[in-house]
Amino acid sequence: MLKRIKYNLEDKDFAELFNKGGLAFLYRIGGQLLGFLLTFVIAYFFGANGLGEYVLAIVVLRVFVLIAKFGLDTASIKFIASFASERNFESIRLFREKSLIFITFTSILLSLLMYFNSAFIAELISANVHHIKINAFFILPLSFFMFHYQNLRGLKKIGFYSFFFWMSQALFSLIFILIFTSFSKDSNIPLYAYLSSLIIISIFSLVVFQYLFNKEKKDKNERVENLNIKDILLVASPLMLAQAVQFIMSWTDKIMLGALDTPSVIAGLTTNTAEIGVYHTAFKLSMFATISLLAIKSIAAPKFAELYRNKDFKGLQKVTHQSTKLIFWTTLPLVLIFVFFSEFLMGIFGEEFKIGILSFIILSSGRLVVAFSGAAGNLLQMCGKQVVFMNVAIIGSVINIVLNYALIPVYGINGSAIATTISIVIFNLLLVYFVKKEFGFYTFYIPFSKKIIK
Repeated sequence: MLKRIKYNLEDKDFAELFNKGGLAFLYRIGGQLLGFLLTFVIAYFFGANGLGEYVLAIVVLRVFVLIAKFGLDTASIKFIASFASERNFESIRLFREKSLIFITFTSILLSLLMYFNSAFIAELISANVHHIKINAFFILPLSFFMFHYQNLRGLKKIGFYSFFFWMSQALFSLIFILIFTSFSKDSNIPLYAYLSSLIIISIFSLVVFQYLFNKEKKDKNERVENLNIKDILLVASPLMLAQAVQFIMSWTDKIMLGALDTPSVIAGLTTNTAEIGVYHTAFKLSMFATISLLAIKSIAAPKFAELYRNKDFKGLQKVTHQSTKLIFWTTLPLVLIFVFFSEFLMGIFGEEFKIGILSFIILSSGRLVVAFSGAAGNLLQMCGKQVVFMNVAIIGSVINIVLNYALIPVYGINGSAIATTISIVIFNLLLVYFVKKEFGFYTFYIPFSKKIIK
């Protein structure tokens, strides 16, 4: 066993995944713990209903930001990783300049649209209209923040990327909530704290990227590739659509819980926002199981792009299987813990959150299938198969919407958990199939097997 570990660590690609993925893993743990603490603090001061209102407000903001970015944040990983590998830093500067101008324009346009339609949006999903209106002013800061932390990922600055992506929002939101609640217990405080944190981290991410970029470009290649905005958007638009369907996979359940009445709401035992608060807690806890998946994907994504650009398909297959192996063995123990200690974990947030125990078990079990499938989605996106990924994501999203619509009115939050888990499983298995079809190998990992599945 020790010989196998030593052999793997001597491999350059595995060592990069393990070491850099390990750093991202630590940030991911920190982010999950902070997210857990943030959820607990909001639940403690404002209850399930206050937590539900906060979640709905964030969901609406992210919908508009998703459109404003137009996929340029994810596209930047591919462009910047490719240019940086050739030391073409002027090409990176030109790409960023055009992307930021485009994002600024779309963000302002969507802010106006969101503000003047706030009443309609609030009524549609049982949200707070005041929250929708104030969110309209924060589309640009959040768009810039997301663009910059993905830029850091493209430069392979995984530590900084991981901090901003996993920890910064929860950390600063928590700080502001603790400060604000010492003066007032106003129900708007969770959202005000989150929006305040956005201003800080948006500026901070820009400063960090610019500092690291200036350090890197001292050793530069004079060759310049000046892409026009049309060519950039041709790559970004499928990624934006893919992000949209991924967003549906992640947030449709919460939105539809707000829009549809459940048996408990009809009986007057709870409210839509309270159920959203409980379900969000179960969902967020289950996400702990994906710590290693998301951490390892953060370093694997630019490496996939680099290997594909260099036409190193053998290396691509090797890195894919190495990443899946790491993901599986770090996910399995967490899923087992969640299943056996579900009542205790949900009970930490309060008695009213125990109605989400079954939802938590169902969602956690689905995470194991995701781990078993590996980074298939990232592989397709980083290797020119964005359209394939988008088509698979659309199928998963449609299944998610249909199942949520059918099951929520009958089974409430448990129905939403079943719908989400089924759609996630189908989505990941389809991604594995298409990786096999496009590249000739499966991303599956079979425990204790020394053979690569082809």
